[in-house]
Amino acid sequence: MTTTTDLDFAAREALRLLGPDPENWVSDRADIDHNVTIVGGSGSGSTFAFALRRAGIGRVAVIDEAVDEGHAGVWLTRARMKKLRTPKNLPGPELGIPALSFQAWYEARHGVEAYAAIDRIPRVAWAEYLSWYRHFLGIPVRYQTKLVRIEPDADFFRLHLEVNGVAQVETTRKIIFANGVAGTGSPNIPPVLASLPRTLYPTFRTPSVINGNY
Repeated sequence: MTTTTDLDFAAREALRLLGPDPENWVSDRADIDHNVTIVGGSGSGSTFAFALRRAGIGRVAVIDEAVDEGHAGVWLTRARMKKLRTPKNLPGPELGIPALSFQAWYEARHGVEAYAAIDRIPRVAWAEYLSWYRHFLGIPVRYQTKLVRIEPDADFFRLHLEVNGVAQVETTRKIIFANGVAGTGSPNIPPVLASLPRTLYPTFRTPSVINGNY
């Protein structure tokens, strides 16, 4: 029986058997910077990026206004629950490839019995898994890149960005919003509460997070 100390051996084998990513089939245009721009580089954004790559769609940009990976998404920032609300075996970013699943990742590091013992996925473990997913699959995320405005033009969009605080314009054919709880842009304060001192405001997060879930 073959043994290995490579924790990612099964995931590497799965990708090898799956075969190389298809070549980009979308025709280039001189006035287009990206075929798809994904706004938000956490779990959903990374999953979209991998799915598009496997579909043969190249020139995909993933942007996130967070300063770095540790501040992207809610899992290590706003979220306060200790465990995810969803079942641990719910299909996720693996896109039907079992070796890329949270279960496979967790068991490779902690053992089969350890996975069987948890009822739901710990929040920090989920953040660690998403980080592994991005790095293992080589999904680049451009941090400190904030989408300020979208300007439609014919059959593409101009994206007005702030890149490290500097204004910049890029063009894209399609946009995917994967910015989660930040997708609304900012908190909406009802007029009846607007006069209250900010010290009386609760920390802004979704009701489900306030209740200990997400």
